[in-house]
Amino acid sequence: MSEKSPRECLERFADAWARRDVGGLLELMTEDAVYAASVGPEPGRTFRGHAELADGFRAMFEHDAGAVIEQGEPLVNGAWAVCTWTYHLVADDGSPYCEHGIDLWRFSDGKICLKDAYRKTRGRLTGRCPVSRHALTGRCARRGGVR
Repeated sequence: MSEKSPRECLERFADAWARRDVGGLLELMTEDAVYAASVGPEPGRTFRGHAELADGFRAMFEHDAGAVIEQGEPLVNGAWAVCTWTYHLVADDGSPYCEHGIDLWRFSDGKICLKDAYRKTRGRLTGRCPVSRHALTGRCARRGGVR
């Protein structure tokens, strides 16, 4: 792939993602790219390099099977971009719902070197995450917590 602008990379990435085209996605990523997925045990899960990225993309396609994707307009600033997205899904009981998210992107030499995804989902808060617990109770650690 010849060098593309960040906006062109994002447009091509969105098209490949909608087609579930892992090879097309990898063409847009640097060899040492990082994909920090919006779901997994970390929370999220981080994949590094093309072999791991391919596994990560396939895992997300399986996780989000049946979702209809609505991509927001990206905001690009130099080598960085952000872009919102919405997945339209159907629950097990047949009721429709949405999951909203935002991706943080970084570019290097005309390719994507970071895709860091964040997602708002349905579900219960477990209190396992100290930041979430502090944010919910209004208490905040002085070491950079959320207010």
